[in-house]
Amino acid sequence: MRKRGSKPRRFGIRFKFAVGIGALIVALMGIDALWNMGLQRQQAENEALEKAEVLADEMRAVWDFVDLNQDVINRNDDGTFRTKHLVCVVAAKSVATLFTANTSYVVRFTSASPRQAANAPDEFEQRAFDAFAVDSERASYYGVESDDEGRSVFRYVEPLYVTETCLECHGSPAGQLDQYGYEKEGMQVGDIGGAMSITEPMDIYDSGMRTSVLQQVFMVLLVLVLASAGIYMGVSRLVLRPIEALGSAAKRVGEGDFTYDLALDKVRHPDEVTEFARDFDKMARRLERLCTDLESEVQTQTDKLSALNDLLLYQKAELKRALDRLNEETAYKNEFFAIMSHELRTPLTSILAFARMLREDDGLDSKTREAVDEIEANASLLLNMVSNILTISKAEAHKNELIREPVDFVDLLGFVRNSLAPVARNKSISLTAKAEPDVPLSMADWEKLRRIVENLVDNAIKYTRAGGSVSVSASFEPAPDDEGRFPCGAVVLTVADDGIGIAVEDQEGIFERYRQASQSPNRRYRGTGLGLAVVKELAELHGGTIELESARKVGSTFTVRIPYVAVDTEDYDEDSAR
Repeated sequence: MRKRGSKPRRFGIRFKFAVGIGALIVALMGIDALWNMGLQRQQAENEALEKAEVLADEMRAVWDFVDLNQDVINRNDDGTFRTKHLVCVVAAKSVATLFTANTSYVVRFTSASPRQAANAPDEFEQRAFDAFAVDSERASYYGVESDDEGRSVFRYVEPLYVTETCLECHGSPAGQLDQYGYEKEGMQVGDIGGAMSITEPMDIYDSGMRTSVLQQVFMVLLVLVLASAGIYMGVSRLVLRPIEALGSAAKRVGEGDFTYDLALDKVRHPDEVTEFARDFDKMARRLERLCTDLESEVQTQTDKLSALNDLLLYQKAELKRALDRLNEETAYKNEFFAIMSHELRTPLTSILAFARMLREDDGLDSKTREAVDEIEANASLLLNMVSNILTISKAEAHKNELIREPVDFVDLLGFVRNSLAPVARNKSISLTAKAEPDVPLSMADWEKLRRIVENLVDNAIKYTRAGGSVSVSASFEPAPDDEGRFPCGAVVLTVADDGIGIAVEDQEGIFERYRQASQSPNRRYRGTGLGLAVVKELAELHGGTIELESARKVGSTFTVRIPYVAVDTEDYDEDSAR
């Protein structure tokens, strides 16, 4: 196991080249040996077959000679027949026995139905009889196998066919005793009466084959080793040494040392590696010049960067001073808006109060009452506008906070309806307000909810023509919406009108500050464009949402959902008791 931090073992090109050549030599030797052994074995089998065929022809010639001279051998001088028991099969077996005794070959005659147990076929010979039975034109059956002692032998079996002279002992009728006392087999001319079996030892072939293979392997090994040694030395001298010199030079260049020597002047016959070394040398010299120039360039750029950094610090300081001035101006603006809003709200509230007192006087004539209604309506609009400016100023200063208290939405809608009734009445618009019976009390900021509903109703009245209608309603949704918001339910405030509506292209950004549906300078309906922005700000401050559905010349419906927060009865009772 390699220790942590130690360098991995390095196997050089020479080592890899030597291992590769060795593996190639072993592979080539193995392939050559197997190929030569196959060729030698095939040649040995061919030679053994040729010898077996010649020996079979000689034995058949003995058989035929005795068969042709039966009359001469088995007759007396006077011409009378007197068997001397020297028939063809006896002569052939006798010659085979003598030949087998004096040589390492085994020649025997066998039959599928032998008259003597010694002539019974062995396993190989039985396979030969089966092959002859399948193919009557087959001339022989042979192959290499191991004998009982495990030695390799060549077996050859050739069929013996029945002739006319054979019928005297083996012909018809079957079962009749022949002149030697054996039952005839009932054979006919052309039948296979038996077979000649020859067994040749393969030792001499195997020995020669091993010697030949070893000689060839030795020669191939010698040639490969010499060729590999020559290739190795050539590659080492012509490739590896120049590469090592290039590696050493590259290492020095990498460390910033350009004092190396590739000895290129000593090369008489340049090759690809030499050309590569020259290209490397050119690149290194160019790199040396670049490094020298780079140092001066780096110094120049460093000076420029330092100057730019000083300029950036100066601009940063200037930007900070400008931002501080802007923050101060914004604070002054917000403070001015807050002060002005508060200052304007006081006289406007007084104007509204006195206008309502005058409207309740029964002694006013109709013209004066119309003037009082107009004063009340415009004062209400002006007070709403001032309140919107105050709300936006607080939002920009992040000072809008919720003052939660139990809110009765019936009272809330009634208050808004009474507040804006004069405005609606001046435009002959029907204003209705209704809270569903199941709307519960909810903890919320009563004043901010009033601002939400009041702004929406004021907007609806503004954009509804005379004779139109505006309705405001409150309902309760006890379950969360489709997006899983409002887990405890929500109070839904809806303001609908049948006014001019808002075009689809104008609906995007309708809740932005200082934004109105129509931005043309000659628009009919004037305003600051803060009403819907205030509604969105206060609704989201409660954790709620606002949605718009509108179509041109049909009307608009604004839907505000405020999360329902249950009233803690005990705390509420204690606060009331105090």
